[in-house]
Amino acid sequence: MRTTVLFAAMALAAFVTAGPESAQGMDKKGMNHEHMHHGEMKAPMGNKEAEAMGVINSVDAAGGKVNVTHEPVEALGWPKMTMDLPVTKRVDLSTVKPGDHVKMMLKQGRDKQYRITGIEKHM
Repeated sequence: MRTTVLFAAMALAAFVTAGPESAQGMDKKGMNHEHMHHGEMKAPMGNKEAEAMGVINSVDAAGGKVNVTHEPVEALGWPKMTMDLPVTKRVDLSTVKPGDHVKMMLKQGRDKQYRITGIEKHM
């Protein structure tokens, strides 16, 4: 019992002293998806393309990416999560803004990274 309490206190202290930048990528379950390599996740049946529904959190047009909270993507074996996703050059990011509900078309590139190849507002 004593060891469990000590371990919990140490974990809490590490989290509190880490500062807000450490909690930035945390989801509601305390999981940080910020540095996950989703291209390394094995998709069921080798799917390399999928459709996903989500909400835009931020748009980085200069960097060619969006931060989105997407619903589970069963075709890729992805749970619901918040993540940065790069877009291809064909995607016009001026058509979306934070708070927009969107449908995204995802495709895995030769580098195994998934990118948004199409995005449209969805009600």
